[in-house]
Amino acid sequence: MNILFISRNSPFDSIGGIERYVANLIVYYKTKVAPGTQLFLMLPTTEEDRVEKDGNVTIYFDKTLFLSRSTIATKKEITKKAQKFSENVATIVRTNAIDIICAENFHTDLPPAYSLLLHMVAMFAKIPLVLQMHSFASTELQTELINELKWDRIICVSKSVTGDCFQKGADINTLATHYLGVNTEEFNTGVDDPEAFRSELGLSSQSKIILTATRIIRGKKDILQAKGVINLIQAFSKLSPRYPHYKLLIAIGKPPENLSDEFNAAYEMLQGYIRLNNVEENTILKTFKLHEMPRVYSGSDLFVLPSENETFGQVFIEAMSCGIPVIGTKVGGIPEIISDSYNGFLVPPDDSSILAQKIEKLINDHATRDRFVKAGIKTVEEKFTSNKQFSYFNAMLEETVSSLGV
Repeated sequence: MNILFISRNSPFDSIGGIERYVANLIVYYKTKVAPGTQLFLMLPTTEEDRVEKDGNVTIYFDKTLFLSRSTIATKKEITKKAQKFSENVATIVRTNAIDIICAENFHTDLPPAYSLLLHMVAMFAKIPLVLQMHSFASTELQTELINELKWDRIICVSKSVTGDCFQKGADINTLATHYLGVNTEEFNTGVDDPEAFRSELGLSSQSKIILTATRIIRGKKDILQAKGVINLIQAFSKLSPRYPHYKLLIAIGKPPENLSDEFNAAYEMLQGYIRLNNVEENTILKTFKLHEMPRVYSGSDLFVLPSENETFGQVFIEAMSCGIPVIGTKVGGIPEIISDSYNGFLVPPDDSSILAQKIEKLINDHATRDRFVKAGIKTVEEKFTSNKQFSYFNAMLEETVSSLGV
């Protein structure tokens, strides 16, 4: 089976849950998949188009997937770029005998012309087309792109997203859930010495690190409120005067270079909230690369992401796999990972008082902490390893190809 996977989120350009998913996808198809299966990826680039091949994984870096919000200003320009994109896809499909195309987040990340032209390519090539959804449909246009175009299968990142699609009119027969997975060979309890990480941050061995890891922008808009970062800062401000050895580490996802102005504006806003809550001395802001995150988790004492909504929450399974307890909110796909008081705490969004209480308990209650850590590792091993999830994903693609007689 030859698979073409198309994504606007590249692990070579930025960091986040989707980028981590793409990185894990590459590793799986390089090392784990059965012989005879080839993965072809189209990823964005700001440089010249190029092709890189490593074993049974071939990556096409394509400028048509890079849409700079500062330069792509007119419908004519978008249409021209979308047309070139479809031509490039058609060439890849033809020259590599592609059996199935997976389009990642095409309902939100690219202009509608891309989805329309991609459907034409798949139709003329007589191969199935799959939509992978990492995001909820939040506008009427996004819902129309999901429901009215002929996706042979719609694969959602959580049951929460799957249910939302169904309620908004998607055909139940096309819907499936495919959880994100964590590469447990990379994220595990033996990654690094926590004391070395504290020393690197200039902290003493007595310090307790409360970690959150998130993007701070989505497009041109900051998402500090949506990701619960402001709520976490407020909760931390209630604890910091009594526990000066508590340190809040905000690990910030690095965006693509074309969003540096928006990122800098959000970063300044984040610094403002920290000063407003008088926690500057005990808060650390730092960007990390994808490969650094296992060390960041393992060097921390607790992971918290109190989002107002979250389609899944890759960071929770990564933290669990590295052996630290987690706190999330009762929204979106997070309760599909965290069972309250079994492998972590679930709290209401936007309630800094309850969040502060749960943070304090998990830092100081070693019995509860140890119980959550063991249950978290078990949860990952049973449900969320990348090997299990990508094996299921590959089987879904094979079944889709087979059912359409390709």
